[in-house]
Amino acid sequence: MNFYEYIGIDEPTFRSAYLGTKYVTEQVHPEFPLSIFTYGRKTVHDNYWDEVTRKCRGIIVNQKTGEIVARPFEKFFNLGQHDMPDCQVYALEEMPQPVVWEKVDGFLCTLYRWEGKPYIASKGSFTSPHAKWATAWYRANVKDEWPIGYTPVFEGITPNLKIVVDYGKEEKLVLLGLIESETGYEYAPEAMEYYAELNGVTIPKVNKVSWQEAHSLSYTDVLNDEGFVLTWYYSFGAPFRLKLKYAEYLRLHRMVTGVSPKHVLEVLENGWTTEMEDLVNNGTPWFKKWVTKWKTVIENEYKRLRYDADLSYNYVSAKMHEKYKASGNFPARKDWAYEFNQHPELAPMLFARLDGKDLDRIIWKKIKDAPFMKGGHPMIDQHSL
Repeated sequence: MNFYEYIGIDEPTFRSAYLGTKYVTEQVHPEFPLSIFTYGRKTVHDNYWDEVTRKCRGIIVNQKTGEIVARPFEKFFNLGQHDMPDCQVYALEEMPQPVVWEKVDGFLCTLYRWEGKPYIASKGSFTSPHAKWATAWYRANVKDEWPIGYTPVFEGITPNLKIVVDYGKEEKLVLLGLIESETGYEYAPEAMEYYAELNGVTIPKVNKVSWQEAHSLSYTDVLNDEGFVLTWYYSFGAPFRLKLKYAEYLRLHRMVTGVSPKHVLEVLENGWTTEMEDLVNNGTPWFKKWVTKWKTVIENEYKRLRYDADLSYNYVSAKMHEKYKASGNFPARKDWAYEFNQHPELAPMLFARLDGKDLDRIIWKKIKDAPFMKGGHPMIDQHSL
C-alpha cells in the first residue's frame, strides 16, 4: 500500500502540515532509501490525534516509491482516555468481549526487510540501542518464517533496556501482532501462537477475564506488572485496541520518565532528603541503581570541586600573605585575579570565596553545566547501566 494513500493526503501536504509542524518526526535510514515516521512530542503535548498522527507510530516507508515497507500498530489509547468518546466505558457496553492480553513492558520492535535481509526498528529509530539489540537478537534466535505480506511486531525485553517491570535476566522478543501491510488485518491469537512457536518466540499471556474484570483489576495493588491490552479482532481491517495499566505501574512509570540527572542534582542541591529517599527506595530495582549511580557521581563531583577550591584558595591566600609580608602592601584585586586565573576550572569559585559569596551555588551551577550531565535520562541511556 502507498503510504500517502493510507494517511489520506499527498506528500507535500504531509511534509508541510505534519513534518514541518513537528506533529510527526522522520528518521532517514543511514544506508537504505527508507524513512520511519512517528508522532512527535508536540502531538502528545497538544493531544493532536487525527488519522495521520495515529497512523505514524513507527511506520516504515520506501522514500522512492512511497510504499509501506513495514506497518506496525496504529496509536491506541487508555480505557477512559480524555476527549476520546470511543475509549470510554459506556462505548464498550454493547461490544462483544475482547481478547484480554497481558501488556508486556518493553519496547516496540518492528520487523522490516531490505534486499531480503531482516532488520528491526524501534518505534522511531533504525539505529537506536533498542533497534540494534533487537536486530542482533532476532538474527541469532528467530527462524524468520512469517506469512508473506505481513509485518511482525514484537515487544523487546532485555535487562539492559528495562522500563519498569523486572523480567530478571530474560532476553526475548514477544510477538504482539502479525499485521497485513495492505489492509491492517491481523491474525487472531491462535494463528499468532502457531507462528510464534514456528519461529522460536513467545506471545503475551491471554487472560481469561472480561474487560470489566480487567478494568476492576487495574485498580488493585499489583506489583511488577504493567496491565492489559484489550483487543477486538475483526474478520477484515485493523482491530480496535485499548490499554489498561495498573495504578502502581503508572506511579513508577511517572517516576522513571520524570527523573533526569539534572533532577537528581536539584534534589541534592536543595537538600530534599525525603524526595531522595522516595526515589531510591520506592522505585524499581534498576531505577534505584540508576538514581544511586547519579547521586554518587554528582556528590563525588561536588566534593572534588569543593576540596580543590578550598585547597587552591588557601594556597593563593598564603602566597598573598607572603607577598604582603615582603612588600608591606596589601595585594590588589588584580594580584588575586592573576593567581586565580592560573586555575581556570576553579576561578569562579575562588572569586566567590574572595568576595564572600555563596560558594555552593557556584559549585552546583558548574556541575549542572558539566558535559557529563548532558542528555542523560533513564528512558534514553539506561542501556549504559
